[in-house]
Amino acid sequence: MKFVFFVCISLLFSSCFSIKPQVTKTGSNLWEDFFVSPGVMQYFIKPLSFDSKEQNLDIDFTFRNVSDSVTANFSVYSNQKNNKPDSIIISNELTTINICCPKTLISEYVNKKHKLRQTGKISLNEFKALTKNDDWTITIKHGNLKDQYFTTQKTKNNIEKIDTNLMNQLNQ
Repeated sequence: MKFVFFVCISLLFSSCFSIKPQVTKTGSNLWEDFFVSPGVMQYFIKPLSFDSKEQNLDIDFTFRNVSDSVTANFSVYSNQKNNKPDSIIISNELTTINICCPKTLISEYVNKKHKLRQTGKISLNEFKALTKNDDWTITIKHGNLKDQYFTTQKTKNNIEKIDTNLMNQLNQ
């Protein structure tokens, strides 16, 4: 009898510790969606990579299907310390989006490279317009200086999949 009681208690406690939020990995692992509440899903689009001459930039997006706001987080990796930008411009042939006064999240050295992580907001409609064309250019302005980052072929393919699968799903 004690053995059965011990097994039942063990199962009860082990099941309590394995509770995780519901996460669905979709889109060839390009994004994850999280159940928030009935009718509300949160989407996290994993980092998309962009290249420059000597620097790299990764940008990810987080939004909810019931909100018009999209959080854009980007990380710039450089051999020298990055200046904090005045604005970030994401553009393609269809639209241009300006993120003014981004906020710094992290400024540190990682593997002998300086990492500057910042965040800003755009609207969901602006984000949807961006995904309609996969050839993005990201321009970072600090004072009179500009750094431009261009989509890699892999990023172009990923943007196309995000538009075809995720954005079309949201429009239904």
